[in-house]
Amino acid sequence: MGPATAAAEAALARRAADPLPALRRRDALPLPARLFAQLHALVPSSRCLPSALSLYALLFLSSSPPLLRPNAFTYPPLFRAAPPALALALATHSVKFLGAHAASCDRVLGAALLGVFARCGRIASCRRVFDRIAHPDLPAWNALLSAYARLRARDVACATSAADAILELFVRMLSLAIEPNEITLVAVIGACGELGAVSHGVWAHTYAVKRRLAVNCIVATALVEMYAGCGRLDLAEQVFAAASDRDTRCYNAMLHGLAVHGHGRAALSLLDRMHGAGVPVDGVTVLSVMCACAHAGLVDEGLDYFDRMEIEFGIEPRIEHYGCMIDMLSRAGRLNNAEKLIHEMLIVPNAAIYRSLIRACGIHGKLELGEKMIAELMRLEPDDSGNHVLISNFYARTNRWEDAKKARKEMKSMGIDKNPGSSLVDINGVLHEFLVGDKTHPASKEIYTMVEEIETRLIECGRRSSTSSALFDVEEEDKADTLSYHSERLAIAFALIASNPGAPIRIIKNLRVCADCHESAKLVSRVYGREIVMRDRTRFHHFRDGVCSCGDFW
Repeated sequence: MGPATAAAEAALARRAADPLPALRRRDALPLPARLFAQLHALVPSSRCLPSALSLYALLFLSSSPPLLRPNAFTYPPLFRAAPPALALALATHSVKFLGAHAASCDRVLGAALLGVFARCGRIASCRRVFDRIAHPDLPAWNALLSAYARLRARDVACATSAADAILELFVRMLSLAIEPNEITLVAVIGACGELGAVSHGVWAHTYAVKRRLAVNCIVATALVEMYAGCGRLDLAEQVFAAASDRDTRCYNAMLHGLAVHGHGRAALSLLDRMHGAGVPVDGVTVLSVMCACAHAGLVDEGLDYFDRMEIEFGIEPRIEHYGCMIDMLSRAGRLNNAEKLIHEMLIVPNAAIYRSLIRACGIHGKLELGEKMIAELMRLEPDDSGNHVLISNFYARTNRWEDAKKARKEMKSMGIDKNPGSSLVDINGVLHEFLVGDKTHPASKEIYTMVEEIETRLIECGRRSSTSSALFDVEEEDKADTLSYHSERLAIAFALIASNPGAPIRIIKNLRVCADCHESAKLVSRVYGREIVMRDRTRFHHFRDGVCSCGDFW
């Protein structure tokens, strides 16, 4: 039981000890049945929640055995009126009083319990309740899908698995002839964006149009996010332009899409339109515009919006805004300005801020400043695997191979595993995932043959692998092999085999693309005449005719 839930339980216990003032005297106590009816009359309104909770505590918690036993109609209104922590405590009580299988007998109670557990992020409890319902209806399906959607949005580490679960559940739902509505589609469309499953997203969009479901502002925002997240910024812009009731979230989705695709000037223009239309600007709006400036190399413009956000928009900078500014300054080589901003911050710097500066110090050869930032990073997150890899890579870039090797050894001695690089590619509506050096794919033999062919053709064009990108103290030939089998190289090789000639190759990568794979993708786009759209952890890269949209600034 978490602290919030424990506090909610304690609040209910206090109400049991001190019920409604009008009911404190024993001779004024009405019949329990009348109290029960009064409880059901109070709970639909959140304004009456304190009185309803006092009655609830009096009826069910003040004595043993309780005056009355609740039924399936008692809890759903209470769940709706109560804040999350209190609703979770009430959900626990409902299981205690009604039994774990009560939700399977009453659809309203089942959907209400699913809603509580979804709101509180209890995905395992949500799934248990759902699995007990013999024939779940649309509200039950939507509650479970929404629970996974919240998990995807809240926890980056679980985002991909949650998106997979949403699509799997959606397929099951359709197979049972349960017709989705707008709530369903928002969850599904979001999952498609997470996975880069553009063909699934287009299907969901088409389904909504054909079934004449309301493509309201919420659905339109989900579609904008999905298309932008799948690399189809053109379709995102079409949906955005067609939306009639655009609110702040809808504008933010389009601004973020422009940002990650490197369209800085377009983002600045859209912000002016948003401001002119009288749509309120919030912290996410400013952050998206600053990120757009960062990805487009518009450092002075980004600094200008950072300086104006509090004065002009009344928005106090949060840690994300500072992080974006420091990342922007660092990648532009203005490391002294980045360090100065860290010292001037009104908020305690987090690990992400130190990581940005360490990465830039490695690129620009600033050993002393980099080591200073490493000390701060390790003070905050000594056990994070990504930090140890970053430190090893920092020393490798500055040709301090012994220190790089020491960082790797410390990582292994502490039992810390590096998160493996993975890439997803959508071929004819089927998602294929590859890990570094992956040989589990059914077409593995053909893929590796294609990898060798690609490398041969690129070498004929005069290219030589930048083996420093492997960042391991191994032989040059081994480094080149490591680079050749990075997950995005395998995904590109498979796409060249399996996709239609001339079709764009769309890849989603969980890590930042390394410099060598970036250079390789540029050349593949020219040699093979294929557009490659790659989303890494930082931004989108559009490779066409040997050039990347990022301008080698990422």
